[in-house]
Amino acid sequence: MKYQTVAGIADAKHVIKKSRFFGEATAVDSMEAVKAFLGEVQARYPKASHYCYAYSIGSGSAQRDYATDAGEPTHSAGPPILAAIQANGLSNTLCVVTRYYGGINLGIGGLIRAYGQCARACLQNATIETRIAYQDLRLKVSYSHIGIVVNRCKRLGGTVVKIDWVPEPLLTVRLGRSAVETFLSQLQGIANLANL
Repeated sequence: MKYQTVAGIADAKHVIKKSRFFGEATAVDSMEAVKAFLGEVQARYPKASHYCYAYSIGSGSAQRDYATDAGEPTHSAGPPILAAIQANGLSNTLCVVTRYYGGINLGIGGLIRAYGQCARACLQNATIETRIAYQDLRLKVSYSHIGIVVNRCKRLGGTVVKIDWVPEPLLTVRLGRSAVETFLSQLQGIANLANL
């Protein structure tokens, strides 16, 4: 399965009625990656008034979209950021818009425009790359069947990440998610095979 996301970190800056908005976007594939990047943003802008963000992780039935206003009025910050991610057709992407309050209230409409503009500008500045979603599998197999498992993995475009030999062979293989079901069905007849 292929998807598009941000390469590296993209950024943008807007000043609206003395409030400063800093947008940053990057690729993420887990909640741990989201939390880590949020920590980096908060360290870069330690005295900001708001850290609003949205992300889209996964695809199909496993897709998870999330947006937070982080203290701004309801639906004034997170949803416009998420809309920018979705409008660009991105997956596994996090966009954070940090705000330094400038002393002038923007109103809900003004906030929606400000957060949305900053997120869109950030993603327009991004280098977009196409990636393939992979899945790692750990497989227990007898010594006599290792060659078959490795060959079938490679035929489906996968790689062998690691083989632990003791006490019995344990293979870690990486395959494109779209090939996992085919790979496992091809190995059903092999003795002592168990997906851990």
